[in-house]
Amino acid sequence: MTGALFLYILQYDKKVRQQMLISECVQVQPETDPNICIIWLHGLGANGHDFEPIVPHLEIDEGIRPWFVFPNAPKIRVTINNSITMPAWYDIFEMNINRKADIKGINESINSIGMLIDQIKVKITTENIVLAGFSQGGVIAYGAGISYNSKLAGILGLSTYFPKDLKLEHHPSNQKTEVFICHGRYDEIVPVALGKEAKHYFEENGHKVQYTEYDMEHQVIPLQCKEIGDWINSLFSVYKTT
Repeated sequence: MTGALFLYILQYDKKVRQQMLISECVQVQPETDPNICIIWLHGLGANGHDFEPIVPHLEIDEGIRPWFVFPNAPKIRVTINNSITMPAWYDIFEMNINRKADIKGINESINSIGMLIDQIKVKITTENIVLAGFSQGGVIAYGAGISYNSKLAGILGLSTYFPKDLKLEHHPSNQKTEVFICHGRYDEIVPVALGKEAKHYFEENGHKVQYTEYDMEHQVIPLQCKEIGDWINSLFSVYKTT
């Protein structure tokens, strides 16, 4: 085998491993054809089933027929957890998650979610797609949302942050895409100050931001589910029956 051929195979294998396929995602489909799609990314160490039970608690209007897609993060070694292999959208190097970010890993996951959107838009127009993410997944939802090359309906960040070292171009299509940020006042994993920093970041870049704090830690609570559902209903009010 020549060196050039070996290099090509390595590059091809890397591309395949980074590809995110719909068929590999956990999905919740409506009874009839969907008219919107919500891509929801889990946090560190979880999987696509983590937020599957949340669907009925959102109380989405029956005229809005959501197709929920819950991707599974790749399994990688996570430095902060003794380099144990687990599902993660990127590596975490130290306790202060906002000091030194795994920019390479973040960008790879952002690209993977971009490819996933490319597959979904065959069935659902991108203007009817919401990107949501919890903790690590929220970082990827933020990055993929602002950099995607077609208009999205909205971006939902749950108990998450925007890494200071992450430099992304805001694509004109999503320059003003609405962002809903939810954060716990007592979050010890991602301090609430980082949620506020994300709010200011998006406001400074021209986004309409809805920011809400809850009396909770690093979690999701029933009141939050109801308000997320209200936000989704407002984004797609054209489909509402009530």
